[in-house]
Amino acid sequence: MYQRMSLFLLTFMFMVFIVTACGNQDNGNVNQESEEVSSQENEANDDQNEEKQQKVDITASEDHDETVVNKSNASNDEDKPLPKDIEIYDEVQTDEGVIFELEKITFENDYIEVHFNAENLSGYRVLFARAGAAKGDNLGGITLQDNTGFDYRYVADEEARLEVEDQEKIDAIVRFVGSIQEDAQTLTLKFNPEENMDMHPKFTYEDIELEW
Repeated sequence: MYQRMSLFLLTFMFMVFIVTACGNQDNGNVNQESEEVSSQENEANDDQNEEKQQKVDITASEDHDETVVNKSNASNDEDKPLPKDIEIYDEVQTDEGVIFELEKITFENDYIEVHFNAENLSGYRVLFARAGAAKGDNLGGITLQDNTGFDYRYVADEEARLEVEDQEKIDAIVRFVGSIQEDAQTLTLKFNPEENMDMHPKFTYEDIELEW
């Protein structure tokens, strides 16, 4: 009787051991399959991310090409022909005692500069650009126009009116925004173009020829 019970217990323990081992093996297979599925999913995600990255790179490349095109256009603008600098050095003196010398006009791609010097011996303060810088429809106290009728607008800071005290002398450069028109042949330059300037001097230079 005792031997039968011992044999039964051994048989039962052996069966439990076999069942446990099979369960562990199944779990191992399940874990391995899970790892394989997870690995496949990760690879798929990596492929998708790589595809997205390629799309981003292509977009960036397209943007870069557009920038290059824009720079190329800018370069073409910089290479456009400009007139030669105009040296004038014309000096005049008003009855009131204001001495004015227009020195030269120079040309850049997006602006034009007028160089001059002046001395005020009138006994009172004068303004060489009483209306100041151009604003809206007002072209300002100094105007520059070509023979096609195109106006180049006078731009300046707080000193736009060019105030000169008695016995004071200035060397100045004033700037007009805009590239010279390709079909322009002459320029007209006016200081204080308005009527009724009172004591402020007026200077007008017409038919200034451009040499291309």
